[in-house]
Amino acid sequence: MHDGDVIQRVRDHYEDMGKSQQKVAEFFITSEEALYLSAARIAEILEVSHSTVVRTAQAIGFEGFPDLQAALQEQVFGRSTTAAAYELGRRKIDVDGAQGRDPASLQRRLMLEDAQTIEELATDIRGEDFTASVERLISAVGVYVIGLRSSAPVARSFGMALRQLRPNCTILEPGTGDLVDQIFDLSEKDLLFAICFGRYATVTLRCMDFARSVGAHVIVITDTPLSPAARRANVSFVVKNGVWFHGASAALLSLLNAFISAMMVQQPELTKQRLEKIGTTLKYFDVFDSGDDAPPLREDE
Repeated sequence: MHDGDVIQRVRDHYEDMGKSQQKVAEFFITSEEALYLSAARIAEILEVSHSTVVRTAQAIGFEGFPDLQAALQEQVFGRSTTAAAYELGRRKIDVDGAQGRDPASLQRRLMLEDAQTIEELATDIRGEDFTASVERLISAVGVYVIGLRSSAPVARSFGMALRQLRPNCTILEPGTGDLVDQIFDLSEKDLLFAICFGRYATVTLRCMDFARSVGAHVIVITDTPLSPAARRANVSFVVKNGVWFHGASAALLSLLNAFISAMMVQQPELTKQRLEKIGTTLKYFDVFDSGDDAPPLREDE
């Protein structure tokens, strides 16, 4: 189901709902807080039961509240500006009042939320999907990695880690040469690994379309199962994006680290050989400072 159907589905089922469910449904489509508040918190605000919030989501065609909230987030983050995302994030912080805006309190709260997000992600991921994806990352003839805008630094870091573990890994970087020259060799024996969060970069989506057109397997990490990126992938891993700058960074990095770690464990001898070779090459080019030429410490140090 597409996110744009949320309001229409509420309209279609509104008359069949009880008064409590109607109140919840109205909250879903009129309040920005529905984007980030938990079902329990919404129930508290509206003075209804937690089960009423869940049943309302089911009554309008979703499996549960998380799926409905994902659809609402895809609608907003798929179209909103960075400034709008910031404003939503600020309002979320303001839920706790002045104390929640204190830097020390904010630091603790956001880090604990990151930890909770990682814990939830660990249980949400289907083990069979993760295992199959690790096997494909190992066995594919070539692996292409793309992530743009705020996803670019993470995608580049992941691509560089992959290069240490396997050959034929290409980091797609529009603007650094011609993208067509970087991707035209992609074939059905290869894999495209995309990182794509709202607002969804057109170039990333086009690369996913191209990969599917040539028969390549496509894996994506995105923010909702309804996103345009998820709909283009063979398998998607959903990392919920908080309403704040880089809201999914901690959980995203944790998931990517899990991919790299699993690949290392699956091919220990090859990993050892490649890392030793990389170490020798780094030493040859004198990439890192050995410290031998460091100036002496001043007497006052």
